Amino acid sequence: MRSVARGVTTNIRKLIETRPKTPGQTVYLTHVKWVTGKIQLEQYFKRYGSIQSVNMFYDPETGLHRGFASITFDSKDSANKAIEQRPHVIDGDRVRFLAFLCNAIEICCKK
Repeated sequence: MRSVARGVTTNIRKLIETRPKTPGQTVYLTHVKWVTGKIQLEQYFKRYGSIQSVNMFYDPETGLHRGFASITFDSKDSANKAIEQRPHVIDGDRVRFLAFLCNAIEICCKK
């Protein structure tokens, strides 16, 4: 159980450390299938607006991503559209947003 909690903490720390300096423009995803790549995420989410970057977080031991990703849009409106127009099914699985994390990062990391 501790290893699971440690893994979640590590993933959240990585999300915060790699967050772009674009408050409100970045959405964080979970439940991303291991077969889903950056290109699929970008192609799917570009329907909501222009995308600056797609980041996926990988397990150094397996080389597979951990099921977490962040997508930074060019505008807050595009990010909000993506959040509002749920559910999102990619590669046959429902991808979820970490809305609480999006808000927490914006609140605690403002300078």
